[in-house]
Formats: sequence, C-alpha cells, structure tokens
Amino acid sequence: MNLMICPRCGKDVEKLYNNLCLSCYLEVLPTQKIRIRKCRICQRYFVSNKIFGNKEEAIEFYKKKFLSKKLADMLDYLPEKKMEVGEKDFVCNECRKFVSRKIEAILQLRGENVEEIVERYGLVGKPVRGGFDINFSLKRYAYELINKLRKKYNLSMRVSRKLMGLREGKKVYRDTILVRINGKKV
Repeated sequence: MNLMICPRCGKDVEKLYNNLCLSCYLEVLPTQKIRIRKCRICQRYFVSNKIFGNKEEAIEFYKKKFLSKKLADMLDYLPEKKMEVGEKDFVCNECRKFVSRKIEAILQLRGENVEEIVERYGLVGKPVRGGFDINFSLKRYAYELINKLRKKYNLSMRVSRKLMGLREGKKVYRDTILVRINGKKV
C-alpha cells in the first residue's frame, strides 16, 4: 500500500485532500454556510424549489444537494462547528397570494343543498340571494372543488372571464364560475 506524508503534521496517510491529511484539511477548511429560507406565514422551509415541514429535513437536503458536490466524501467527517446555518425569512408565493387578497376566481353556488355544501367543505364567502359566493386566490382551488362536487351532485356550470390586466406580458383573467346544483346523483 502506498502511504503519503502530510506536509503539515507529518502523518502517514493513504489519501490526501488538497495535499493535506483529512484532519489538517478539516482544520483549514472554511466554515460551510447552509442557506435555507423560512416562510414567515406558513412556517415552511425552502431549499431552492423544494418545500420542507421542518428545519432538519431542509438542512439534510441542502447537505446532500450542495455540500456533497463541493466536499464529496468528506461530508461525513465534517464537524458541526464547521457548518453554519443561515436562515432567511421571506413570504412564499402561495402565502403572498393569500395575504394580498388577490382574487383569481369567484365561485357562485346556486340551487339545492348549497348550505349543506358550504358546511361540509368549510367554505368561507358571502351568502347572496339564492346561493353563496366564494372568492378563491387560485383558480386551481375553485376547479378542484367543482370536480369534487361534480362526483356527488348534478351540476350545470357556466364560466365567464374578465380581463384584470397584464402580468409579464400575458393577459390575466378573473374567472366567475356559476355552478347550479340540481340535486344529488343517484
């Protein structure tokens, strides 16, 4: 077996890292910064575009994704004092839409069993004559609710779109979705 000598401490080692043994290299290695972001509203953690429920999962993902490329097989030997976790507060896109009270879709429920549906799904909106109006910050949520209702009830649906402006050069519409409920499916 071919042993090499560390020029800093004089130990005989099998492998050198930047011309130093592992212990000497870890001593001179600068502190590694782990950067994670935390949403102020939903308290979730973000690393690049991944979402995590707790801080430990986010740190582990960062180590595997970014530090493993930089340090390769030395990551297992890296002491905790050589890792500095930087946590930055921000507001994620989902929370930003919710907090800004931006409305992308209005769902108008009309017909039979409207009160039952509002209670069952815990919908918040305003009662109007003949039904209920619900505002959604994302169109997707409105259409998901309609698909759930479609499985249980006979529905007729009409969609109208209103131009609200431009975002990044594309037209942005607010959908007003009228859903008439004609009783339960048999």
